[in-house]
Amino acid sequence: MQNTDPFSFVKAGAKMADVLSHHNHLINLLPRLGVPLGFGEKTVQQVCEDDHVSLPLLLLVFNIYVRHDFVPDVDDLRQCPVEDIVNYLKASHKDYLEYSFPHIENHLKGVVRDWSAKYRMSITAFFEEYKREVERHFKYEEKHVFPFVRSLLEHKAILKESAKVRVFEKQHSTIEDKLRDFTNLLIKYVPEDVSQRERINMLNNIFSLSDDLEKHALIEEKILLPYIKILMDDEKL
Repeated sequence: MQNTDPFSFVKAGAKMADVLSHHNHLINLLPRLGVPLGFGEKTVQQVCEDDHVSLPLLLLVFNIYVRHDFVPDVDDLRQCPVEDIVNYLKASHKDYLEYSFPHIENHLKGVVRDWSAKYRMSITAFFEEYKREVERHFKYEEKHVFPFVRSLLEHKAILKESAKVRVFEKQHSTIEDKLRDFTNLLIKYVPEDVSQRERINMLNNIFSLSDDLEKHALIEEKILLPYIKILMDDEKL
């Protein structure tokens, strides 16, 4: 059956307010893209032009968040400067570390404050380890992957450096597995005397972070990595 939903795919001519009303989770991406609220009746393209935001980048990112099956083709990728992709990913890292993780951390501390030491210590230790794993992954990207992309753009890439990209590819599954383990731990072992509403709110926050990080990984897998391979082919690495 043909999909008749006009917002099943975000297009440049759609009104930004309508897109965000239909896919409200995209609002969280606006700070990472550098798009402020208050765009009235402007289209997606007009908003990008007025706020000096890359339209190809915004469309790629929005559509990965809207459609799990979306896979950009080579032409889509080449229309979007890879520097814009790298800058978006770096802004996302900052947003996760300065907002998303502290928000959940503060909520978690408030919820576990009155738990027995056994549960409090195991839950907080598990979350801290997960956070460190994500931080290590982000640092690896910023220290090795992003500079490799820049070296490709400057035609200074070295073949052996491409091995670091393969390491980067394998790290996503580890991060996703750790967060899945953490949510399972909370569902199964949070003490019964903790308010059910508190437990549900905390889990909803963590599920939201999990979904967001999964999309972040898809952006790297469907945009950054294919782009790197295009650049490597151009360089014949």
